[in-house]
Amino acid sequence: MGSKDVMTTFAERDLRQYFSEFDGWNCAPITGVQSPVGLYRASRNRSYREEVAFIVVSFDPIPENECITALDALPSSRGSRVKKFLLTPQATDTSPVPPHVQVLLMRAFAFADGNLVWLTKKKNARQYACAPAAPAPETLAAPATTTS
Repeated sequence: MGSKDVMTTFAERDLRQYFSEFDGWNCAPITGVQSPVGLYRASRNRSYREEVAFIVVSFDPIPENECITALDALPSSRGSRVKKFLLTPQATDTSPVPPHVQVLLMRAFAFADGNLVWLTKKKNARQYACAPAAPAPETLAAPATTTS
């Protein structure tokens, strides 16, 4: 058992916080898909309609193209609302992430001085000041102006 197992455990903890069972979400890893990244599927039934969220986990400072490709390769469920998410450490460069993929930040990990660090709440631990990652820029429509 290596550190990747512990990191996966913390990532799954964050997934349970974002997609809570209290809110009706069922979250499980996707099996049978050949992918080097962690893929998860969260779903819930709401008002006779199923909501589905596909989540990919990345521990890289800049998410690799494989993550987005793995999300786009997943089939969308018919008749349900499907959203795609990227779970990544804080202070990750999310500029290459396309706008149809929403970025979720981990609470336990961040990048500080180019290294992946564990953000612990222990009393004597070293504290890192890391700024949260900037979200991908969204294009907003300019309000229409009327001239009389």
